[in-house]
Amino acid sequence: MDSRSWWVLTPDPPEHRLPEDLRERDGLAGRDCGWVNQMRPFVRHFSQPGQCVFDPFCGFGTTLLAAALEGRSGCGTEIDAGRAALARERLARHGVEAPIAVGGLPQVEIPRPIDLCLTSLPYFGCRWPQAGANAGQLYDERDYAAYLQRLRDIFHAVRKALPDGGLCIAMAENVVVEGRMLPLAWDLGRVLGELFVAREERLLCYERDVEPLPAASTRSNRSHEYALVFQKVAETVCLDSTRSELEAMRAAGFEYTLYGSFARWLEQGPQALPRPPADADLCLPDDAAELDRLLYWLHERHYELTLWGEPVRPPLRLERLAQHWYLRAQRRDRLGRLVRLDLGLASQHSGD
Repeated sequence: MDSRSWWVLTPDPPEHRLPEDLRERDGLAGRDCGWVNQMRPFVRHFSQPGQCVFDPFCGFGTTLLAAALEGRSGCGTEIDAGRAALARERLARHGVEAPIAVGGLPQVEIPRPIDLCLTSLPYFGCRWPQAGANAGQLYDERDYAAYLQRLRDIFHAVRKALPDGGLCIAMAENVVVEGRMLPLAWDLGRVLGELFVAREERLLCYERDVEPLPAASTRSNRSHEYALVFQKVAETVCLDSTRSELEAMRAAGFEYTLYGSFARWLEQGPQALPRPPADADLCLPDDAAELDRLLYWLHERHYELTLWGEPVRPPLRLERLAQHWYLRAQRRDRLGRLVRLDLGLASQHSGD
């Protein structure tokens, strides 16, 4: 892989394609089988020989075959038992052994420790025939918001399994459903950005036929997709900006108790911590009116407010905050300085 941010993919050689007899046994004729050539450069560049590459949407084992061809091991999860069996058979024909757990994250366990997550998404809104479909398939999810929530749950499990510094690379394109484009690739970036630190993107292009379009037509041949590169690292906040925001909260009359790593940094200095704080933890009074006043104040200062990655806007019931343990408020200025506040309730910390 060179430094280009895009390249045109070449089809797989015959020996690496999904065999026709396996394709014929799939309920959807293997129409969503990816290319080994698409995955090999990412395996080669973002992992080391002997490391394990994981695909949470294993399908026909394309990523696992690419890993084996590059001297890595692989494992995956696949919600469709029939496809998992086809993937095992395909890999066995290449002399590759790679465990594939049947089911979807986070309900099933990842079969072995992993070093890299590399995957291509099952697309929303495919409207494929029901033959061979599984009720748990993301393909069959009827609601886009529910589809994105399931992606959050899946990649949250991936994040837990990756080591510190591990990379998560996911490929997706924006999709057109009933003449309207859904920004799936960009929404995926937002989902992953709640769990990882964004590093880069690659644009993957395919050679496809073109045809003249009527004037003002917006249709295209959808000949590209994005490879989004994210990393599991502890992102640190800007200490001075965070301290200034906490002082502004005090000046606005908000009560809170500061605890955790940021409190230790203020009290004892940077020598008290192995690394800079990743957030500032605040304990708030159990007062619904004051909570809403604070959230409106933060909203007006352009903070992003989320509960476990789900965007929220005030007002917010105390019970809902208690169920999620904390609410995250964060913003980033034009210089890249991050302020991240985790807001919890006093009643939740009374036994600490």
